[in-house]
Amino acid sequence: IYFIDRDAELFKFVMEYLRNRELPAAIGTFGENPNVWRALRREAEFFALDGLISLLKVTHSCSPDQDGSKGILYWLGTAKGKEQYVNPYTRGEVDVRGWFDEPNALKDNWMENGYMYYGSSECREMHVQHRPKSKRFLEDVAMGDNVYCLMGCDHAGERLPVIVDFRKIAVCPTHYSLRYGGCFGMQGDWNFDGSQDGSNWITLHEARDDKHLVGMNISTDGESGERRWIRDVMKHTDEAQKEEIYCDYMERVHRWTWKIDCNSEAEERHFFRYFRIIGASPKGTPTCLHAIGLELYGHVSS
Repeated sequence: IYFIDRDAELFKFVMEYLRNRELPAAIGTFGENPNVWRALRREAEFFALDGLISLLKVTHSCSPDQDGSKGILYWLGTAKGKEQYVNPYTRGEVDVRGWFDEPNALKDNWMENGYMYYGSSECREMHVQHRPKSKRFLEDVAMGDNVYCLMGCDHAGERLPVIVDFRKIAVCPTHYSLRYGGCFGMQGDWNFDGSQDGSNWITLHEARDDKHLVGMNISTDGESGERRWIRDVMKHTDEAQKEEIYCDYMERVHRWTWKIDCNSEAEERHFFRYFRIIGASPKGTPTCLHAIGLELYGHVSS
């Protein structure tokens, strides 16, 4: 006779899983019963039930097909679906950092060119902002300037990362999305990387000669037809409606979503806390990386 000193209430869920190979319906969702999920996860680890561990690891999922532009960062901005949206960086759900936090980085690289806004809270917010939110964006970024970007001119040929730390959760990404951020957009090559510890990185997507977010083509008179169209529309639009028109336009025309192949080397280390965008063009290549509005889709482990 063997006696197992474990929680009897949780053991009934273990037995139900062994019978059906599915999550017990009685535990509800992670959002409804996080303590039960975590406790049952510990039981699954004790009994070495890899299948149950895997099922309990995913506490939230979203996809661009089902959720549109509202991915994991948007979900965090709504306090995991409980409140009105607030920027997830402002909420403290994620941290945004990178090359601009290094000693003298701004002075050595950009201050002399007048880009003193790099590294500001406003820029960090815009890197993960669901929709453009200010008049300054409407006047500058939508017209081709790059005032909010944490990445800049010539960044494709440099190795100056912008990192998002998800802090309390880990993500197995299936897709990521960016919005055009002015100037020549994502003109150069870049990598989208994931890390569990912030030091060791795995490349999840290599963007090479990708034209999806390259900046608007400049016509011979110095302004693209696209920009002239926007300006013409704005002349005949009420002030109160301009922001929504711009937001809808930028989301519709100047956002792109890339699929991440989870059946890659990342599969063994499925979930990541840190993600970064970093230039991958040959060193010294003078091509731009300007994007904002990062969004991720996939599976969350809390």
